[in-house]
Parts: sequence; structure tokens; C-alpha cells
Amino acid sequence: MNLRIFLLGLSFFYLSPVIGQNKIKWTSWDLAQEKIQKSNKKFIIYFYYDGCKWCRFMEENTFANDQLARFVNQNFYTFRINAESTEKITINNKSYSSVRVGKYDFHELAVDLLNGYMSFPAVAFMDEKFTKIQSYDGFIELEDFEMLLAFYAGDHYKNTRWKRYENNYCKESHFNSLVKDRK
Repeated sequence: MNLRIFLLGLSFFYLSPVIGQNKIKWTSWDLAQEKIQKSNKKFIIYFYYDGCKWCRFMEENTFANDQLARFVNQNFYTFRINAESTEKITINNKSYSSVRVGKYDFHELAVDLLNGYMSFPAVAFMDEKFTKIQSYDGFIELEDFEMLLAFYAGDHYKNTRWKRYENNYCKESHFNSLVKDRK
């Protein structure tokens, strides 16, 4: 009996950090049009495919960070899509499905937002009207992704060049302040 209690307590000790951890709340594509019409947040679209080692690495490391997930959930609507998917998605009266690029089939939305450059993982930032602001391909380290998130969430992209923002970036004032303000 004492061994069971010990093991139960031990499992709570190891699982408690995981249980309280924030997770990015990926929005269903069925709700895309509704979220666009609300237009009170920007959008992030994450592109991946099942066999992608770096996609898994980004999900397990960058996206799994508690503070980053809280920041993303507070400031963005988030969508994810398997770039090899054939799922039909309709946004602003335009339907996207599958299209051939070279010798592979990719989701048309991925091709459109990534300008046909099919490298994964990839992330596209969209404004409140679901107009593309910028896309990035490849694995993004946690600190770099935090900087990108603050750049777009704080509307710095509208009047500051990236290089200047990057040189003057302060995590406490740019990233942490946006998380703390919206508990």
C-alpha cells in the first residue's frame, strides 16, 4: 500500500509541470471565416508534413514553451495544416485543396502563402483581415520566434524595419509585457 502511494505521489511530481503547461490552441479550419469576420487578432498559419523531422522538433521545442503558448493564444488565431493535405478549405470565397508543384502534391493554401517555396516547417503571419504579412520557412528557435511574435503582435512591422527592430529588441519590454498585460 505504501508503495502505491509513493508511486502515485511520484507520478504527480513528474507530471505536474506538464499538466499546468499552456498549449497552443490550434483553431479548426471550419471556424476560419468566423475568426476572419471577428478580426480582432492577427493569424498564424503553421505548415508541416508528417515525415518532417524539423517540424516535430519545432512542435516539441519552440511551440511547447509555456510562455510562448500563452502569448500566441492571447494575441493570435492559430491554424495548422499538413502541407500534403487534400482537405478543402474555403477562405474569403476562395477554395483551396491540393495542387501539384514539381513532382509532389501540396495543399494549395501552403503553395499560395509560401510563394511556391515548399520548405518545412513554415509559418505565415496574417493581419486581422487574413492578408499575408510575411512567411518564414525552416525551424525557428524559441528566442527568435518570440521576437517575431512580438514584432507582429505589437504592430512594429508597420513602421519599423526588421533589422532595426531586431537590434533594439528587448524581451522584457516587447514580449513579456504583452503576455503580462493580458492574464
